[in-house]
Order: sequence, then structure tokens, then C-alpha cells
Amino acid sequence: MSWFIFFATLLLQSIQTAAFQTSIVNLATPEKIRIGTSAGINDRWTTHATIGKRRSCLFGVLETVEELASTAAETWSVESTMFLEPEVALQVEQKFQDRADVLAFRIFGGRAPSSDAISKGEVRRSKFVFIHPDLGLDAATAEAEYCTVILVENVNLKASNTIPNALAGIGIDLDQVGDIVVTDDSTVYLVVEPAVAKQCIRLLSKELVGVGISLSVLDAHEFMPDGEIQEMKLSRILERNMDRKKFEQGFVHFS
Repeated sequence: MSWFIFFATLLLQSIQTAAFQTSIVNLATPEKIRIGTSAGINDRWTTHATIGKRRSCLFGVLETVEELASTAAETWSVESTMFLEPEVALQVEQKFQDRADVLAFRIFGGRAPSSDAISKGEVRRSKFVFIHPDLGLDAATAEAEYCTVILVENVNLKASNTIPNALAGIGIDLDQVGDIVVTDDSTVYLVVEPAVAKQCIRLLSKELVGVGISLSVLDAHEFMPDGEIQEMKLSRILERNMDRKKFEQGFVHFS
């Protein structure tokens, strides 16, 4: 009986030691969080850390932006970011305003707002296009080639899903969307990545309510009017569903 008690005590001590060491390892070496699309360099755009979310997110974005800028400078290519919120875009703008090796164009999609309009919140989301100075690309060309403005008409906004929810419903990530401007109860302008413009034109009306809803792409010379900017927020249910899909695809999202 005494031998049995002796061995049982040893076994209990070994289990407790292993559990304690495991907790130490987990605290000392936290798992690296990776989230995004299949495009490698953009994987950190929506990274959120469990501690210090905002600081970690900003650091991840600035780090990725620096990689894009370095690539543009070293390979003489044109690189663009996803759409950024104003506070992040301001940090990026300040970071690159005195750089001689690369040009950084901040573009808004169909508009060239004043600094006063930006500070008042009349224009919010923007993106950056990086280019080697000797390539000769100007801001107007960058605006035309890296933003697409879509006009949505005859939509019943009061009865419809919100535009961000509708976009997410057709598989558009909100990082691919700039400002959504509502000019009246049935007319909306939205800025998107050119790569998803056709998807919006083809599918977005299915997620909205209205008779004779039409979607069209504005020409580069057409001016995007001012209006009420719609908040870029998803419903909690939709947000959870998207997080679940990302998890199933191998990405982890902490919100």
C-alpha cells in the first residue's frame, strides 16, 4: 500500500510540473496571429492583437506599408495599400512626406478634398499608391487606376440592409471599400478597389431593396458629390459569420 501511495504522489507531481511548464511556455512565446487574404503582403491589414489592439493594429499596418513602399522604390513598381481609416492614413502620410526614394499619393476615390474637409470628417477613408519618383505617375492617374466609384440608384435605403452589410454579403471585404456617400434616400456613391467593381455591379443589387436598382461605374472625369458618409460597421451576426469563415480558411480574427 505504501508503494502505491509513493508512486501516485510522484505521478501527481509530474502532472502538475508539466502543466506549469506548459503555461510558462504559452506566456513566453505567444502564437503569432495571421489574418488576411491569399495576397501575402496584405495578410496583416486587419490584424488585431488581444492586448493593445489599436497599437498593434497600427504597428502592423505601418510595417506592411513600409514593405510596400520599399518594394516600389527598389523594383520600380507601383504598389497600393488597402483603404485606411483617417487616423491610420494620417500616420502613413506623415511617415512618407519627406521620403526622397518613393512617392506616396494619398487618394480618396473621385474626390480631391481639402485638408479642412478631411479634418471635419467630410472625407474619411483613403488609400496610398507608392511609386518610384522617376516613373512619372501623377496623382490623377493614380486616382483613376487604383479607385473605382460606383453609383447606386433607385435603392430604398430605409428598407434595405446597410451598404457595408450588403457588400460583406457578396463577399467584399471592407478593406476593399472606401467612403460610402449617401446623397438622398435612393442614391449612394461608393469607392471600391477596381478588382471588386465588377462583383459589386453584378451582385450588390441582390442584397438591397428597391424597384429598378441600377449600378454603374463613374468615369474618371465625373465628380463624386458630397453627402452623408455611412459608417463602415457590420452587424454583429454578420461579423461573427465572417470571422468563422476566416477561421475555417486558416485565419484567426480577434475583434
